[in-house]
Amino acid sequence: MARVVLKNVTKRYGNVLAVDNIDLEIKDKEFIVLVGPSGCGKSTTLRMVAGLEEITEGTIMIGDTVVNDIPPKDRDIAMVFQNYALYPHMDVYNNMAFGLKLRKFPKTEIDKRVKETARLLGIENLLDRKPKQLSGGQRQRVAVGRAIVREPKVFLMDEPLSNLDAKLRVQMRAELSKLHNRLQTTVIYVTHDQTEAMTMGDRIVVMKDGVILQVASPLVIYNHPNNVFVGGFIGSPAMNFMDMVLIKEDDQYFVESLEGTVKLAIPNERLEYFRDLTPYVNKEVILGIRPEDIEDISVVADPDENSVLTAQVDVIEPMGAETFLYLSVGEEIPQIIARVDAGTKASDGDTHKVVLDMSKCQLFDKDTQETLRREDLRLR
Repeated sequence: MARVVLKNVTKRYGNVLAVDNIDLEIKDKEFIVLVGPSGCGKSTTLRMVAGLEEITEGTIMIGDTVVNDIPPKDRDIAMVFQNYALYPHMDVYNNMAFGLKLRKFPKTEIDKRVKETARLLGIENLLDRKPKQLSGGQRQRVAVGRAIVREPKVFLMDEPLSNLDAKLRVQMRAELSKLHNRLQTTVIYVTHDQTEAMTMGDRIVVMKDGVILQVASPLVIYNHPNNVFVGGFIGSPAMNFMDMVLIKEDDQYFVESLEGTVKLAIPNERLEYFRDLTPYVNKEVILGIRPEDIEDISVVADPDENSVLTAQVDVIEPMGAETFLYLSVGEEIPQIIARVDAGTKASDGDTHKVVLDMSKCQLFDKDTQETLRREDLRLR
């Protein structure tokens, strides 16, 4: 296996800038996930590593070798595509063996690798079937198996689960994670599904408009987003954002809605998380709070009155173990979502009280949308 290094990598299609001067180092044996909305440049980045797209500027290294001018077949990588790309006229055995045959491996070695990989993936009873006789999950296993038998330095996976139904996607996420732990391979995985990114990656690379916005472990990305986009993209339901004014009374900081109808206290212990807020006093900031950090007032003992929101319930979504409440607070604050206990007494159209856990709030600069947390904070 090998590390992968991208230095100042740029990709242009005519006047369109698809990937903008990105730097990224992927460690040996790491499972890294590129995530972002459609058109953010993640698949283009993967295809440049594979050699399927030429880079406009920059350098890509696999191991200690610069691969800019090396054709895909000589880069010692294996790619798993969204549509599996299986040969319909070949059975499973020959689909998995095809790449080895092209490389003139001995028949005994091909047979050994194919059967060992099929056993690892639980498809040894499917080796004589054609792709049309397989389910989506089985085809996906075959596509992964075809990559594994090659024993490449790097596995590249481009949204391999997107064609599966929701239940099978959950199952295959776990299967791929187990497989990575067993094989100890370097994996670069592309998805637009932030749940896949959170559950599978050692680190997540969040991209937007061809730029990398943050690279960190899933929990760091979740708990300490660099900016509004990352905070809103990672997490389901998405983080709530409210335009507020930061005010200071004595030694206490508050955020107040633009029309003054909502006033929330920032706990003193949370101030250690933020840089010096003095320059932002009496200025607009963006308050971020995750739906799971908003509780039904009925389950909070002795709530601080400066952490309570009174809102109208627009929609209730029962999810079984929990309930999502869509709440309107006022004209100056957009609808927010609370992820509360399934036993909530909230009803459609009612006025209802919820409590925000302000010890977990985020603050962002209104103009740049970048976080106001301390730069020297140790993130975990």
